Amino acid sequence: MSSIERARRYSRTKERLGIFGTLLGLLVGVLFLLSGGARATARRSLPRRGSNLPRRGLFTSLLLAGGWLAGLPLAYLSGYIVEHRFGLSRQSRAGWFADQLKGQAIGLAFALPVVEGLYWIIGRWRYWWLIVTVVTIPLTTLIAQLFPILIAPRFNSYTPLDDEELAERLKRLAARTGIEVAGVMTMDMSRRTSKANAFFTGLGPTRRIVLSDTLLEQFSPAEIEVIVAHEIAHQANRDIWRFIGLGGVFTLATSFVTDRVLKSALRRWGNALVGTRSIADIRSLPALSLAFGVANLLLAPLQLAYSRELERRADAFALALTRDPDAFSSAMLRLAETNLADPAPSRLRVWLLYSHPSIAERIARADASRGFDHEPDESDGPITN
Repeated sequence: MSSIERARRYSRTKERLGIFGTLLGLLVGVLFLLSGGARATARRSLPRRGSNLPRRGLFTSLLLAGGWLAGLPLAYLSGYIVEHRFGLSRQSRAGWFADQLKGQAIGLAFALPVVEGLYWIIGRWRYWWLIVTVVTIPLTTLIAQLFPILIAPRFNSYTPLDDEELAERLKRLAARTGIEVAGVMTMDMSRRTSKANAFFTGLGPTRRIVLSDTLLEQFSPAEIEVIVAHEIAHQANRDIWRFIGLGGVFTLATSFVTDRVLKSALRRWGNALVGTRSIADIRSLPALSLAFGVANLLLAPLQLAYSRELERRADAFALALTRDPDAFSSAMLRLAETNLADPAPSRLRVWLLYSHPSIAERIARADASRGFDHEPDESDGPITN
């Protein structure tokens, strides 16, 4: 089997499992409501009149744990068996399950106050969807600040990059665009996988460049530089704020539609499905979660299309900044080989599933940039922070 065919098989297997998992999750949510499971869970964990904080927390925890357990077999198939079958995973079965438990625990710690805050807002404001949108933006920003400090170290070790020459090279590259970084770190990604990655983490004073140890092992300094230049572009173009803003718009849209549709549905079938006719009652959480899930699924193609456009812009910025299309093309090819990315998926698959342009499109952009010698400008995105 050629490396390209292997990458295609891996990509299509993961995509099919991802689509199946999404549809299965929605189906489980519908069956949970129609079978009376949601109402029974509320009846057993919440008192008939009123509810206190511990009881509401228990109810939310049961729903989250149930959803996680329902999806665990498919997650194991996709995240462990398929990864090992294609020679990408280096993680033991025990290690994989430990990560799942750890992720579930962290997710629960965040979800409990978020759900409590959501229902506090719904219960006090008629236009709760507007308040939720306003609150979502600073909350997302706070999580971005806390992630590199509180969450990421629970899964990987981060240490300063030993290669001081490469670290300084990357810092100078970022400084040319007005971006200052707190440091260049390496992450022990090889503990779990042979895939390679590089990214920025944090905002403002917590902003760092992170290189996986697999990237350092398999890529040349020039290839690492163009990969990091792409990530610098996202920082220089303030793409994280664009995504936060887009998330706010989508939160407003989904919350508004959910408010209108779910209120009407609960008035008709609420008592039979979840044991309440009020959207402000936490018993409505299974229905509210399902409504948000359906709305997000319908909006996903728009989010992905916007993401691909920002990624194209970042590629153009990186090519203009480094002026090294050969390194860019070789880095893309090596990423496709290392991460088993299908280099040329169909347009439909890209439209439905891809947050980045295809490898073939990105290499074509690099080829088209040959002969052009310019610094990044307004057409590539802003070059000052």
